[in-house]
Amino acid sequence: MALPTIVAAQTFSTKYFAASLCKSSFCFFQVRYSRYPKTYVEPIADPEVYKSGELPTDISTPVKAAPHNLTSSLTSDPLAIKFINVMMEDGKKEVCIRIMNKTYFEIKKIQYSKYLKADEESKSSIELNPSKIFNKAIENCKPLIGLTSIKRGGKSYQVPTPFKESRQRFLAMKWMVTECHTKELETHMPIKLAEELLKAYENTGNVVKRKQDLHKMAESNRAYAHFRWW
Repeated sequence: MALPTIVAAQTFSTKYFAASLCKSSFCFFQVRYSRYPKTYVEPIADPEVYKSGELPTDISTPVKAAPHNLTSSLTSDPLAIKFINVMMEDGKKEVCIRIMNKTYFEIKKIQYSKYLKADEESKSSIELNPSKIFNKAIENCKPLIGLTSIKRGGKSYQVPTPFKESRQRFLAMKWMVTECHTKELETHMPIKLAEELLKAYENTGNVVKRKQDLHKMAESNRAYAHFRWW
C-alpha cells in the first residue's frame, strides 16, 4: 500500500520512537527525554534578580542543576572565559585561569601607578578596571575583513571576505596569544599579556598593526571582490 503524500511533515510520537511522514517516506528517530520532569525550572544566574527579590519561582520549586560554565559571580566575564579556552594547551585550564588572574593584577598595578602620578584633571581619563581594559583591547584587535583563496580559471585569487563575529573574536584572541609567545622567555606570561592588552587598549601595538595590515591587503585586492559570487 502506497504511503500518502504529505507536504507538511506530521510527527506521530510513541513511547520510545517518533515516526515522521514527509513526501511519501518514513523517518524514524529516537525521542530523547530530559532527565528532569517538566516541573523543574531552569537555574537563574543573574545576581540582580536575587537582589531585587523578584524571583519568578518560590523556594519550593525544584530547579535543574546548573551547567559547569554558568556562574553568578560579579567578576565573571564570558569573553575572558573564551580567551582562557583559546590560551589553554593540553587541557591545563587551571594554569590559564591563574595566568588570567595575574594578568588582571598586573594591569591593575600598572594603571594604578599611572593614576597616582597623574594630575587631578587626567585622573578621570585613566581606566582602572582590568575587565573593561581587556574587553576594549580585544574589540580593538578584531579584524572586520580578511582574505580567502578562491580558484577561478585555474588560478587562485585572494578575495576580500568579511568575517563573522565569532571569527573576528577568535582571530583577535589568537593573535594576542601568539604575540605573547614570540617575546623573550625571561618575561613571565602575565606580564607580557598585560603589556600587550594595554597597548591594544590604546589602539597601538603589534596585534593592532597586524589587523591594520590585513585590512590594507584586503583593500588592495578589492578588484577581486566579485569572485565571491561569480
